[in-house]
Amino acid sequence: MKNKLFLAIFFLTLIFIGYKYTYHEHREISSEKEVFNGTALVLKQYFHENLEESNGAYLNKTIVISGVISEIESKAIMIEDNVYCVFDKNISEFSIGKQVKVKGRCLGYDELLEVVKIDQCIIFKK
Repeated sequence: MKNKLFLAIFFLTLIFIGYKYTYHEHREISSEKEVFNGTALVLKQYFHENLEESNGAYLNKTIVISGVISEIESKAIMIEDNVYCVFDKNISEFSIGKQVKVKGRCLGYDELLEVVKIDQCIIFKK
């Protein structure tokens, strides 16, 4: 009987830990301190020249990117053909050629498309 109770508690604990790990709270990017604040071209060069070091420094961390919009989609923009920024909602206030400063979470460098990807983006005002 003790063994069954112990196993039940053990498995319930594992399930609870797994649930908390998988379904943690959504990050509040707007209140986080950024680890990088610079242009899209500089960030892309960092990743292109040393992928492992850049991944260690920026992957899954908050960054701020500035530059000129080169492409627009319903929920995403491309900054200077170097950084792909995904927003949580549809965006309408942007236009191609407009200077922007965006804050978001770095997802890493896409070697196939040769762009840095960030998500959970917001317009950075400071």
